[in-house]
Amino acid sequence: MIKRLLALFMVMLAVFVSSASADAGSARISLQPGAQFPHRQFVVTLPDGAHPYDVHISENGVPVIPHLVSLNTKAVPVSLVVLLDTSNSMRGEPLTAALDAAQTLIDQKSGRSEVAVYGFSEHPYVIHQWATDRSAFQASLTSVSVTHGTALWDAVTYASQELRGRTGSSKAIVVLTDGADISSTATAASATAVARSVGAHVYAVGLPGVRSEATDVQSMVDGTGGDFIRVSSLADLKSVYAGLATRLKQQYQLSYESQLRGVGKQVTVRLDVDGVSAEQHYTIPATATAVVTAPSAWWTGNGALVGIALAVGLVILVSAYLALRPVPVSARRRLLRYGQKGAADKVSLPDVLPQRPRPGASNGNRWWARFVADIDRGEIDVTPMRVLVAGMVGGAVVLGVVGLATGYPLIVLAGPPLGIVAAWVYVGRRAAAWHTTFDAALADSLLVLASSLRAGHSLLQAVAHVAEEADEKSAREWNEVVRRTRLGVSVEDALDEMVVRVGNRDLQWIALVARVQHQVGGNMAEMFDIVADTVRQRQRLREALHTLTAQGRMTRWILTFAPLAIGVMLFLQSPTYIVSFLHDPVGQALLAGSAVLIVIGSLWLKRIVEIEV
Repeated sequence: MIKRLLALFMVMLAVFVSSASADAGSARISLQPGAQFPHRQFVVTLPDGAHPYDVHISENGVPVIPHLVSLNTKAVPVSLVVLLDTSNSMRGEPLTAALDAAQTLIDQKSGRSEVAVYGFSEHPYVIHQWATDRSAFQASLTSVSVTHGTALWDAVTYASQELRGRTGSSKAIVVLTDGADISSTATAASATAVARSVGAHVYAVGLPGVRSEATDVQSMVDGTGGDFIRVSSLADLKSVYAGLATRLKQQYQLSYESQLRGVGKQVTVRLDVDGVSAEQHYTIPATATAVVTAPSAWWTGNGALVGIALAVGLVILVSAYLALRPVPVSARRRLLRYGQKGAADKVSLPDVLPQRPRPGASNGNRWWARFVADIDRGEIDVTPMRVLVAGMVGGAVVLGVVGLATGYPLIVLAGPPLGIVAAWVYVGRRAAAWHTTFDAALADSLLVLASSLRAGHSLLQAVAHVAEEADEKSAREWNEVVRRTRLGVSVEDALDEMVVRVGNRDLQWIALVARVQHQVGGNMAEMFDIVADTVRQRQRLREALHTLTAQGRMTRWILTFAPLAIGVMLFLQSPTYIVSFLHDPVGQALLAGSAVLIVIGSLWLKRIVEIEV
């Protein structure tokens, strides 16, 4: 007989342990009310040791991109109601064990979670109202006494109604009972419906002997995403409540954008993590829309959109007026066209000097002078100011359209600065193309220059001959040297000015050879032959290095723009996954840090692959 009782005890113990371990290793997912389709929001409980990045979510077998946030990071992680059965059947040791277990649950909750303790006998009543301080409940719990009656369903309904106005990211009810409901006016079905309407998860703890209400309680916890835990002895209550506290601290908020459509369609959401799975079902509501609901803010109203549209239209009108109005041409610009015909030799020299960047200029003037020179180099027949205005208008229009399409119209404010940057880059690339052409033809120009000198021409005549033989882009600069000499500038000084205008270091050798020959004499043709050979060898070396560093340069651009491309793809597939970073201080810091690191890495790679010759 003793052996049979011992064997029965061991079997019951094994069942209890396996049930506890299975619960600790289980996962749960429950739909949160209030989220407008296609935005979906769930509360997820992960098993012990599971990492949120290992979670896989699918809808009807279609994978989605989940966004998991621990509830412990929220302002109020959990709004928790502790319901205690204070009927006469709880008198004595059961009530003491229940109060001790409730205090254990409160002590082990998250620090910012709020708790309220209600009791129920014939009617539900308040033992202690909402508070986050763990020590505030001790006096109220010690004053609890028992009375007749058991209103279990009324208590769950009352607790659910109290949770309706709470701000917790998750809402839960932990109810303890040891007997049948004999006093409620509500039913099990109505109590379950109210709890589901507020998104409350009901966790029921049944003391030894609970049988009559087991079916209804099990239906309630299944319908609300909770659990029904039966204890075999009062000594287990404390550990059960401690386990519930741990489970509530392991909850996450899951959100994503559903890609499924079809009113009334049944959807099965499946969660898989570390070999454990859980499912939740919902029906696509009739109010489903195919677009993401735009955020509600003052700047999304019709008035703000009209104001932004008027501002963009005004900028376009002003820019069109500035671009189309007749611009007076200064005397200096008119005279430049007649410089080579000798008509400008009566004009004072300061009036006809070209406006070129000077190394000694201030920082702001130097950049502006470089921009003006690049427009001239790129053969852009528009004034520099009009180029910048066109960039500002284009950026404002493009980002204005993007802002109206995405529901973030304030993004138009970034249009003008980005447009200026785009205009600057465009002008720079046009000028770079001119410099590439000039550099490639420089060696041939030097050979023509040396041949002319060897034929007996003067240096000025040789430069004029180079201007005649050079291509259209390079001829402008050589003709400028000839024009300057006709205005009274020496050939050596005109070549020095050409070096400053073009910015080519190889041209310094030409100016140096001309100045040395003027001062000490020598065979200038032979010296230009040597310079031409040196320039050609340098060009070949540059081309070889350009070929060898092609992979490095391509790697730089891929590593620079790959994060941006991935971010755009994620935004198009699941906008809230990216937008959540913009509303979270940690996400904003991560984005700013990533941008800084990307810029630093890109500049670093540029320094590595760009070798100066």
